[in-house]
Amino acid sequence: MGINEGTGTLIQEEDVGKKREVQPFLHFQNIHCLTYHQQILTEDILTLPSLAGFQAVSMESLSASTNSFALDLYKKLNETSKGQNIFFAPWSIATALAMVYLGAKGDTAAQMAKVLHFNQTGREESSSETTRPSLGRPKNGEMGPEHEAAEDIHAGFKELLSAINKPRNTYSLKSANQLFEEETYPLLPKFLELITRYYKVKPQAVNFKTAVEQARAQINSWVENETERKIQNLLPAGSLDSHTVLVLVNAIYFKGNWEKRFLEKDTSETPFRLSKTRTKPVQMMFLRDTFLILHETTMKFQIIELPYVENEVSMFILLPDDISDNTTGLELVERELTYEKLAEWSNSDNMMKAEVELYLPKLKLEENYDLKSTLSSMGIRNAFDPVQADFTGMSVKKDLFISKVIHKAFAEVNEEGTEAVAATGVLVMRSRTPKVTFKADHPFLFFIRHNKSQTILFFGRLCSP
Repeated sequence: MGINEGTGTLIQEEDVGKKREVQPFLHFQNIHCLTYHQQILTEDILTLPSLAGFQAVSMESLSASTNSFALDLYKKLNETSKGQNIFFAPWSIATALAMVYLGAKGDTAAQMAKVLHFNQTGREESSSETTRPSLGRPKNGEMGPEHEAAEDIHAGFKELLSAINKPRNTYSLKSANQLFEEETYPLLPKFLELITRYYKVKPQAVNFKTAVEQARAQINSWVENETERKIQNLLPAGSLDSHTVLVLVNAIYFKGNWEKRFLEKDTSETPFRLSKTRTKPVQMMFLRDTFLILHETTMKFQIIELPYVENEVSMFILLPDDISDNTTGLELVERELTYEKLAEWSNSDNMMKAEVELYLPKLKLEENYDLKSTLSSMGIRNAFDPVQADFTGMSVKKDLFISKVIHKAFAEVNEEGTEAVAATGVLVMRSRTPKVTFKADHPFLFFIRHNKSQTILFFGRLCSP
């Protein structure tokens, strides 16, 4: 896992006599990729996943599901990454797996629904008279492809994708999906129709059989274009072969300017405490302004919200009061961490507005994961098994299984310069506003949230900038 310090800054001069000001930004790219192989087995008929008894899925409830999956995945990654940086995009991973779920059936679909919390996105019919009506009722526990509640999951993703990809001028945020299929492999027209309808995919036919390296280059080129060339060579040489029949890819790209600006002159070299006994020098940014903040006294940490321009996206940092254990200082929080608790801690109604002296390190993160074993240990087992996998929602040939789940994420937080706008208002502090110091000079958790839907787009732990 490679970690590099932030790059240099680009400063634009203002009128003579004015301070030089830089606008810090957060720059995130992420890629998630699944590759399918085939083996020769028997044929089967088409049915799609069943979620009998559940109602149509709202954007908010689907976000709760993907966020719950995010925390589950973080805890699983932490088991093999103690004391190391972690960074991934749960929204991207969940979207790629949802495209797979569209073509899964039987136990394969059931395992995916459980791990992704899809079976918790709706309420039982008898639970409330105000529950949204579903698009159709299940018949004998089986659900067809045109009108059943299983498709409500995918309709929820379509709504979320539209919200995330809404055109905007203040920052860049987009999530793109793509399907690369072996040109000779018989995918079901219905599957192709549905994946295009819900995930805005335009399938591309490639030649995995006899031109696999050319196909790999084509996929990597698509990834580079969707991430402004920040993620390159997602699929290294040898990662695909002539048995590959399908590659599903999700890319998410975010570049945003903070709502509150830093001054370049306030950035200085500061020790970052890796543990109780070890430190390393980092470039630490500084800002004094008002922010929403919460101090949790039982588990002894602070959480702060750092909004981006227009407040559509925010970064939250969860910082222990001190390093009280023998590793990162995060052990207690990580043991108790659930989506419900995180949602409560980051709820603006539970936070107070305070004048904060904020210290935040510049950083650059790039993490690579093959999530096959991780997802399998979480409960998605059949999908990776050549014998047990059931993707007959994609093809009548029962010979598909997932061979790889490749995830690559990139983040950069620094002071790449933009000229401060003249309309920036002057903030007058009230005397009764509490004053707080938030000094992120030791390991912390952070996540980026799409505020309208409450969806966690990125999640990470910084142990060593």
